[in-house]
Amino acid sequence: MSMEFQTSKAQILRQHFINSDLPSIELFVAGMGWLVLLRENIEIVSDNWFASSKYIASEILVPDDAPTVLKCKNVYQVNLSYTDNPNNVKYNLLFEELSIFVDQIIAFH
Repeated sequence: MSMEFQTSKAQILRQHFINSDLPSIELFVAGMGWLVLLRENIEIVSDNWFASSKYIASEILVPDDAPTVLKCKNVYQVNLSYTDNPNNVKYNLLFEELSIFVDQIIAFH
């Protein structure tokens, strides 16, 4: 893949994240699976204060010195045992900061 194509792919992904109407986007990264990026902070409050959950919004940057890399902050993964109840967290924080080579991203939605 040419560097120009990868650079434009990184910018397209970043713009999709910024302009999406969805609360999150998901990226399928080779060797890692589906990763979740949240567009805004989410707080799930339940009757039991200890079971409440807070999720910090993610960020995506495309560094000028490495335009084929996405730098992501607050990268989540869906909790595989998630059921819709107040005692079970929906996401698990996987990485506080993660750099992903764009050619490793296979799909996103």
